[in-house]
Amino acid sequence: MRETSKYANEIISVLCEAGDNGLPIRKIALHVYNTCNTLFAPVLIDDVHHDVRIWLKANSRSADSLVCRCDKRGYYKINTSSQTAQQLILQFCDDNNEPSLHEEHQNNEPEMGFLFDDML
Repeated sequence: MRETSKYANEIISVLCEAGDNGLPIRKIALHVYNTCNTLFAPVLIDDVHHDVRIWLKANSRSADSLVCRCDKRGYYKINTSSQTAQQLILQFCDDNNEPSLHEEHQNNEPEMGFLFDDML
């Protein structure tokens, strides 16, 4: 990756979910904004849009770049022919397939009835 950004992981995650159709810059920026904007660390949508646009341009210049432009103007997608992109897709898929601790904990507990089941 050429230029690092504080939003790089979120951009890659959104583009992995988008698939081969890709997404326009404004939708990618909106997803990143919704992910990163919090009550205690607010960010401006214009700043996020600018950073996302700069990162996408910087990381879509060569044929082996992580991101490539789609046929539609302003749309970007993950470059599946890139070695780096293939490795990242595998890493993101592995992260999504691991069950959370909460799900594992729920599966290990025996089912219990409600407190007043006998009265019904």
